[in-house]
Amino acid sequence: MNSKGASQDASIQDASIVVINYNSLRFLDELFASIRDQTLAPREIFLVDNASSDRSVEVARDLCPELKIIRFEENRGFAAAANAGLEASNCEATAILNTDIKLENRWLEELLKSLSSGTDVAAVASKVMLYEKPGHINGVGGAMNRLGYTWDIGMYEEDRGQYDDPAEVIFAPASAALFRKSAVLDSGGFDESFFMYHEDVDLGWRLWLLGYRVLTCPGAVAHHHFGGSTKASRSMHWRELLGERNDITSLLKNYEMKNVLASIAEMIALRQSPSRKMAQLKNLCWNIGKLPRTLRKRRIIQKRRNLSDDEISRLIVQSSHVPIRL
Repeated sequence: MNSKGASQDASIQDASIVVINYNSLRFLDELFASIRDQTLAPREIFLVDNASSDRSVEVARDLCPELKIIRFEENRGFAAAANAGLEASNCEATAILNTDIKLENRWLEELLKSLSSGTDVAAVASKVMLYEKPGHINGVGGAMNRLGYTWDIGMYEEDRGQYDDPAEVIFAPASAALFRKSAVLDSGGFDESFFMYHEDVDLGWRLWLLGYRVLTCPGAVAHHHFGGSTKASRSMHWRELLGERNDITSLLKNYEMKNVLASIAEMIALRQSPSRKMAQLKNLCWNIGKLPRTLRKRRIIQKRRNLSDDEISRLIVQSSHVPIRL
């Protein structure tokens, strides 16, 4: 796949929506109402359920009778659920949604236009706004520094239109994004070993290495109860540490070897509190234990890559400091 000179893709005419659910009953009324109100109706809607113990699956079926349900016997995590939805979708354009989202009515229509703008466009990020802080941004696409730490672009900023021009980004946050099914499957899909967090970063990075592009679509607006689907049971500290564990895996898989060594060395050298440094060392040790599995994935990625680290370096912020690490 070569991103240069790609033509507009007129073959994409409609889209599927995949909702990833885990005990999210309180969000479903608003989410499905906003899906019903779309100016472009999805061809099909899936709910992939990670063994919820509330009544969310039954309520979702009542709210959306045409809903196609994929139900896991155990909680297999976000990545496995997203892959199952993508594989079941009958549309090349397939949207992934968290449950704690409310969509503005042109959301899907705008994303589909953006995905169709080039045959090399593999993922499109929404403009996601903070539900509890009206007028303020949750993120317009995702950014990553050279250590793999990531953040949502524009997070907590007042929306003054500063991100209203479409842009290329390293990844599309999967809380509300549209994907080209064939490109995602070609890349190997979401890495299911991540369980949750950083899987969208890793996917976006691999898409770029294969020669695809990831864009923002500021006209596609969603409102997000930030952390709403997990903060009741898990702390932000837990999320950060799990994200870092997966980040290290992603560095080991995706970087050229010289940059693997440089980034890990710089990460170890970061000045942090003793407790935070101990958690980081545990994450490094966890990755050492999983190294054979990670190296098998690395060999596939490095063999298939079409772009070098230097060619995508413009998408990586060369700083060890980021506003948020997740």
